Amino acid sequence: MNKEAAILNHDRFAGDDAVDPAAHGQAHRTDQHSQGDLDLREIRAALYRNRWLIGGITAVAIIAGLLLALLSTPIYRSVATLQIDQQGPEILGSEDQDPAASGDVEVYLQTQVEVLRSRSLADRVARSLNFYQDPSFFEKMEITPPDSTPGSGSWQRAVINILQQNLTIELTSGTRLVDVSFDSPNPRLSAQVTNAFAEEFIASTLQRRFDMSAYSRQFLQEQLGQTRERLEESERSLIEYARRTGITNVENGNELEGSGQTLTGSNLAALNAAYAQAQTDRILAEQKWQQAQSTPLMRLGDVLANNSIQTLQAQKAQVQAELEGERDRHSADYPTVRQLRARVEALDDQIEAQATQVRNAIRDQYRIAVNQERSLMANVNELRGAALGEQSRGVQLTILRREADTNRALYDALLQRFRELNAAAGITANNILIIDRAEVPTAPIWPRPLINAFLGAVIGFGLAAAIAFARERLDDSIRSSEDVERKLGLPVLGITPKPANADAETEMLDPHSPMSESIYALRTALELSTRDGLPQTLLVTSTRPAEGKSTTSEALAREFAQSGRRTVLVDADMRRPSVHHNFHLDNKAGFSTLLTSPTLVPEAVKPTDVDNLSVIPSGPIPPSPPRLLSADTLDRVFNQLRERFDVIVIDAPPVLGLADAPQLASAAGGVLYVVEAHAGSQGQAKASIRRLLGAGTNILGVVLTKYDFSQGSYSSYGYHDYYSYGGHDRAEA
Repeated sequence: MNKEAAILNHDRFAGDDAVDPAAHGQAHRTDQHSQGDLDLREIRAALYRNRWLIGGITAVAIIAGLLLALLSTPIYRSVATLQIDQQGPEILGSEDQDPAASGDVEVYLQTQVEVLRSRSLADRVARSLNFYQDPSFFEKMEITPPDSTPGSGSWQRAVINILQQNLTIELTSGTRLVDVSFDSPNPRLSAQVTNAFAEEFIASTLQRRFDMSAYSRQFLQEQLGQTRERLEESERSLIEYARRTGITNVENGNELEGSGQTLTGSNLAALNAAYAQAQTDRILAEQKWQQAQSTPLMRLGDVLANNSIQTLQAQKAQVQAELEGERDRHSADYPTVRQLRARVEALDDQIEAQATQVRNAIRDQYRIAVNQERSLMANVNELRGAALGEQSRGVQLTILRREADTNRALYDALLQRFRELNAAAGITANNILIIDRAEVPTAPIWPRPLINAFLGAVIGFGLAAAIAFARERLDDSIRSSEDVERKLGLPVLGITPKPANADAETEMLDPHSPMSESIYALRTALELSTRDGLPQTLLVTSTRPAEGKSTTSEALAREFAQSGRRTVLVDADMRRPSVHHNFHLDNKAGFSTLLTSPTLVPEAVKPTDVDNLSVIPSGPIPPSPPRLLSADTLDRVFNQLRERFDVIVIDAPPVLGLADAPQLASAAGGVLYVVEAHAGSQGQAKASIRRLLGAGTNILGVVLTKYDFSQGSYSSYGYHDYYSYGGHDRAEA
């Protein structure tokens, strides 16, 4: 098993940076699943480690931003808001519009924005404000004037460039509003120039439209003269022909107006209309009379609707009611009964006479309608003959009238269009409105101390973060378990915290301390590191001294002993031994004694106050420790110890620069490699691990020591609080 593991580890480090994913097992897969979280933790840890650098650079940047704000010349911005519509308000109802305004809205607005930025508009503004002749303009802008006289070409170009460079045009998205602003050190100048740009923009737009209509007016004026001559000639021909033929127009007697209908035609049309109406009246009267003849008198609608008959029937109903009442009280011969019966009969006679008059009136209406129809028919026949004769003479008149009408319509249209163009030229529709005029600004837009400080903080923090992360990338130290797996290609079996009071011995003896909890987790990881469980012989080493291997060895030995295993801690560092000091033992006999004795020397194995734990100190320091560490000697010593102990923990010297550790590791069942967090060098650690693998050792994994959870990437996941739960319990108790 040890040989197979050694071969696997050796293959993993065959290249300088080669890493075998299969060797990582579950740790590598877990790293893949948590890569996103790992990055965030690493970033947080890097920021925390470089907090003073980041804070210092950020503070310097903030101070620089404030100094820049205090030393910079104040710049004032004045803003005017314009509304640019595609079509202006119609004053006369027929003003010409800008042809460009009939296209796409966005294209039109963008065109107007470019016109505002144009050189020609800046030239109009400069001339209107007399900047070409006023040297004070450069003084207000705090710019050195050109070496030329005012009004020269270079002077004008300098003024226009200043106006264009300090002009800002912003189109508000989704609206037709445009903000025009000008920046300068003089607040009054900013407002003056901004308003001048707005006013000159409107004036230039109106002037451009006026110039566009000049050609149209000239062309229409020529066409009007030609059309007027043709109209006069056609009207004279029409009037002379009408006089010769005697055709009179009914419309005011003027042959030049309307359609030229004659008097005969007008009379015929009127008689035809009257005759048609008479026919209709006769038919209706005839139908009504026929209905009156076939319908009982008292059922006629006109009879029932007659007011007199309705009044008589009402009286009859009242008298009839009185009659019925008297009949109930008296006999038929009673005077009152006879009187009421006579009144009813009289009312019946009146109703019948009135109804007969109504039916006779219907008959009279029918007779009148027949007579009117016959009379009108005779008049229509007489005028029809006269109209037919007049029509043959009116053909030429119609031709002449149409020609005159055509010329008149053309002349009127041209005249109307000419008047509209003249009116529009004088009153051009304006589609540009000034919503808000520019006012003199009271506060500068630059510098803004708070904004400068904020920008300085952002820039400083970004620069500091870049420097910090560059340092992190160039840093060769191993800071976290992710660095161990990524840089060394070995799994992390445990992490021991940095002692809070720099006394690892005290924390090791406290079963509720973070150190004890981490050692317990390390022991569990070692028991699961191989298929056969914990190797009986475990060697603990590191790259260089003072990385915590002795403390880790002692803590593991204590943990194994407390778990019920017979454990021996061997101090194999025969150069700088430390185990006998930690356990307050003498160092007269120890590991060097066992190496030089053929049998196990009982005095070299010393008991401790911890149950199941024995210690073998280094013994007397030999002149050349590597000469004692032969393979046969180590096998003999470790075999003797395996017969008496369940677990042998070997505190070996560091690997770098010494031959002791590889010799010891080749005889051990497994090697636990110790790396100090934030101090271990990747290059040195990889070189040391290659030496161990070259000796055929089985490296179980790495323990990261002296880890500061408040700075490392694990702090965000509550490792520190979890390891401290015992302290909380004691506080509550």
